[in-house]
Amino acid sequence: MPTILKAIIKVILYTILTLFILISILLAIWYKNDIPEEKNTAKYKTPQSSFIKVGDSELHIRKRGSGPVIFLIHGSFSSLHTWAKWEEQLNDNYTTISMDLPSHGLTGPNKTCTYHTNYYSELLWALADSLKIDSLAAIAGNSMGGRVAWEMALKKPNRVGNLILVDASGAYNLQSDTLSSAQKEYRKPSGFSVFSILHNPIASRLMTTITPKFLFKSSLKQVYYDESRIVEGTMERYYDLMLHEGNRQATLERFSQKSENNFEKLSDLKIPSLILWGAKDKWILPTHAQYFNNILPNSKLIIYEDAGHVPMEEIPERSVNDVLEFLKEN
Repeated sequence: MPTILKAIIKVILYTILTLFILISILLAIWYKNDIPEEKNTAKYKTPQSSFIKVGDSELHIRKRGSGPVIFLIHGSFSSLHTWAKWEEQLNDNYTTISMDLPSHGLTGPNKTCTYHTNYYSELLWALADSLKIDSLAAIAGNSMGGRVAWEMALKKPNRVGNLILVDASGAYNLQSDTLSSAQKEYRKPSGFSVFSILHNPIASRLMTTITPKFLFKSSLKQVYYDESRIVEGTMERYYDLMLHEGNRQATLERFSQKSENNFEKLSDLKIPSLILWGAKDKWILPTHAQYFNNILPNSKLIIYEDAGHVPMEEIPERSVNDVLEFLKEN
């Protein structure tokens, strides 16, 4: 074998070996065990929160304030903590009940491994019944939680006073026979993020054990328009609760489950509806706000030019004041 060919093969083998070692080191660094339930509960359970058995789930809920009841429903990868600032303002006149949906937060996975939005909407009505709540002054939901909120309203409209959708998922353009990529329930965000992994069948499997912290930092920056507004400790909380015992596997299962989309039925939902949307939302395009506004017969739309996907976190005072004004009018 010519000397030059031997040298080339040697370089290739050394390169492969180096890459293998580098990847092994990175995987070892990024490998993360689940955080035990007890540890996260001690860190993130609040004085107002408790656990309640509902169906096949042990729901972590937080009940605050007094007066008519408002349900607050978080989105994907989030937890009840996302509503903290809203709760502070709403609790002067309302009772707020926020919860960690199964596969999220301190609730964690359930026994049947069921996590689609239709299941969530049925579970939360079961929660209302368990708490002996006959009617809700409002249901508010962000992102996936927004879809859960409007599915709840469709199921029992006579028990819902108002619907509040914050960058909600589940909308599409009824004028189009086929959905473009921008009209899908979620827009795949630009850049590397949690969604980048979950849309890859191989990488998503790895995420149940290998979960780089920088990935969550990148994702959190994507849901905010102005990352300087990210409160200290927020990224750590998102990361810790994603690693909560069983949540990563449950998240993988959740993304494989689908619910029937009843978006067209919203044309019959006559309850007052407030649609809040960040104009700089990179995860669910602002055009979806118009889809909701066009189909809901009794809706009001507010677009925030300086907010992203989570206005209740990024601009909490302004967005909750709009909610209070809306509730006062209705």
